[in-house]
Amino acid sequence: MPPRIALFLVLASAFAMPGRALAQGQGRTAPVPPGAVTGLVIPVSGMTCALCTRGVETSIEGLDVVRGASADLASGLVRVEASAGKSLNIKDVKDRIQKAGFRVGGELEAEAVGRFGFGPDGRITFRVPGTPYAFQVLEGSELKRLFKEEPGLKGEFDLTFRLHEHPLWKPGAISIVRGEPHAPAGAPAVLR
Repeated sequence: MPPRIALFLVLASAFAMPGRALAQGQGRTAPVPPGAVTGLVIPVSGMTCALCTRGVETSIEGLDVVRGASADLASGLVRVEASAGKSLNIKDVKDRIQKAGFRVGGELEAEAVGRFGFGPDGRITFRVPGTPYAFQVLEGSELKRLFKEEPGLKGEFDLTFRLHEHPLWKPGAISIVRGEPHAPAGAPAVLR
């Protein structure tokens, strides 16, 4: 195989499917403390070349809470993973993308550990303790499944959710993609 093709295949595999772990629920290898946003998949517009993707990754990786960032040119998705025991700040990550000269283009997907509760209006909320995040939970099949399996939704939960932001929505709303009770300390936290 010519060296150029081999190099291309290596680079292509490094950037392939950054959102796959989040979207398909591949588990984490270490326990995650409650109160953490541990992963994000953000649609980014304006990336047109490998240098663009590297610029986005480098900008995001400048945050001390980021373990790594991977931008996929073909899909326009950027996967961000928090360092062990740290929580991502969604606004800071978005600001870094914009600082690199690109736009966040659409709804992001996030992984977080937190608790369900009720907001002042009586609606179900999901709060990530230790962060400013409290989201209204939109009804869906995954929420109904969680209610059926975990009546009252007590304790911490590992969630993967899609964040729906709108200037008039306070707080923002989420739709749950996947959720499981949070594994106890010392046990691996795995989303199924």
